Amino acid sequence: MQKSNCESSFNISRLIMPQGRQSGLGESGVVAAVQYSFVLALYLGLTACNSVPSPGDSKNTPAHATTDKPVVSQKVATSEDDVASVAAKHPRKPVKLDGDSLFNLLAAEFAGNSGDIDTSLQYYRQASQTIEDSRIAARAAYIALYGENYKEALEALDRWRELEPDSVELPRMYAATYLKLGQPEKAVPYIESVLSHSQSTPTEKAMAVKQMLAKEASISDAYVVLQKLNEREEKNKQLMILQSRYAAQLKKYDESLALLDEVLQLDPSLHEVLIIKARILSSQGKNEEAAILIKQVLEELPDNSALRLQYARMLVEQRKLQAAIEQYQILSEKLPDDGEITLGLALLYIENKNLDEAVEALEHLIEIDKKVSIANYYLGRIVQNQGEEKQAIAYYLRVKTGDYKFDAQLRIGVLLSFLGKPDEGLLKLEALAEQQTTWALRVKVYLAQGEVLREQHRYKEGVEMYSRALQQNREDTTLLYARGLMAEKVDRLDMAEADLLKVISKEPDNADALNALGYTLADRTARYKEALKYIKRAAELVPDDPAILDSLGWVSYRLGKMDDAIKWLSIAFEKLEDAEIAAHYGEVLWQANQKDKARKIWKKGKAQNAENPVLVETLNRINPQ
Repeated sequence: MQKSNCESSFNISRLIMPQGRQSGLGESGVVAAVQYSFVLALYLGLTACNSVPSPGDSKNTPAHATTDKPVVSQKVATSEDDVASVAAKHPRKPVKLDGDSLFNLLAAEFAGNSGDIDTSLQYYRQASQTIEDSRIAARAAYIALYGENYKEALEALDRWRELEPDSVELPRMYAATYLKLGQPEKAVPYIESVLSHSQSTPTEKAMAVKQMLAKEASISDAYVVLQKLNEREEKNKQLMILQSRYAAQLKKYDESLALLDEVLQLDPSLHEVLIIKARILSSQGKNEEAAILIKQVLEELPDNSALRLQYARMLVEQRKLQAAIEQYQILSEKLPDDGEITLGLALLYIENKNLDEAVEALEHLIEIDKKVSIANYYLGRIVQNQGEEKQAIAYYLRVKTGDYKFDAQLRIGVLLSFLGKPDEGLLKLEALAEQQTTWALRVKVYLAQGEVLREQHRYKEGVEMYSRALQQNREDTTLLYARGLMAEKVDRLDMAEADLLKVISKEPDNADALNALGYTLADRTARYKEALKYIKRAAELVPDDPAILDSLGWVSYRLGKMDDAIKWLSIAFEKLEDAEIAAHYGEVLWQANQKDKARKIWKKGKAQNAENPVLVETLNRINPQ
């Protein structure tokens, strides 16, 4: 049994002694001692210290009990003074227990102490039927509710009401039980009873209802309860607002907005209602209307930073970046040492291509010692995109903690390759992979290693690296796809086809794998019709992908369908001026005797990447004059 801090109350473990008879205490003596102590426990308050946890009382919850049980408020005495106070306010007559009643109580406590809620409830039910004390019935009710046996809970509550009809806890317990049973209409009268007897303010009453519904009711049942409560003549504005929130969750947007308008008629000064309206409008996709409402409130409360931040975020969601930046600037001037606001402003600057301002904001974060690792990470991203690899590495090395540390280390390994130190970069990446405890992060490192080896044209090493990685998880489709692409580079078409087919068998709608297999068959074999089947399937899944359109054009060319080839390749190049697409498109135009246009396309391709191996090979083979 869990030891309690109520030293003066009933302690079963001290009273039940298997060695009782051996120690000279006869059966009648044991029973008498137990009865005396138990009567004292009843007098002082049986539920003050017990072995089965009262829902909501974390201190009394055994380690083996789950914490997601229904929570019901229950005040318990936690000290000798508390117990005495309860006894003084609610004096009880001593309860005489016969042997069966005593056995039931003790068996119930032992079962509860061992975590057997069902057995504990069984014995408490029997005890409550024979003992004329409401606390036993109350105990049974709490245990039944805790054990999610709601039918038993109702029976125990009925017995409790029979013995103590004026108990202030009964309405709350009935309400919680009916809510758990999914019978909100039956819960309403009891909730109304709780509210009517409460001396709290309307806001406090609404908060109490909110907490109960959040713990005990589904969204739809909570909505029904609030509907009924708000039908009363006396209006509680906070309950009406709460109902509007639940209505919005159920996508009853018009009703939700109508309720808020009614609240505003009762009290136009409730600015938070306009904010809630704005959120509901935003969830409907009516972002313009939502922003207007927030702006309206902000004009009346210009110093409300939380409201301004919400308005700024709403502008970001609407992609009004410059307007959002202006709001963040106001916030930053008012709260210069707020790391979240400064970081938000810096990220908006980056997205809006205001890189000098972004650098200034990120450096300010470092100066005030807020979000330092994140600031260094984004400073590294900025200079990396500007081609300053050494400076980028310096920033990434300062990312010591947080979610960005992994990506910073990954980028360092890749950038070392760009700086002419591929082996050093690969070693760093290999060490990084070994440090990861999750497979997903390891896969990211393996892919980075593969890209380094691809850039170095070390395709054989790439295949070997992916093969080693796949020994840890042979079913990983990401690695199978990557190895399939690399295998094609070393003329292992059998491996490439097998890997891509395995990916497709596991992920039939993987457009990238379908396209890769189709393109490989079209470019490296004479199985053009089979290739067309895979590429068409990929195009059905992702119709506007330039790479897939390029494959569709290339296989059409291989099949001798020049018009189709030109059509698909022109669309692909229009969507993405890529060097490889330019190589294919130019070759088809050249073979169609559109040589001037072919030269123009190749020129554009060279402008994108003059070293692209497909483009280089095409130009060397055709040798256009």
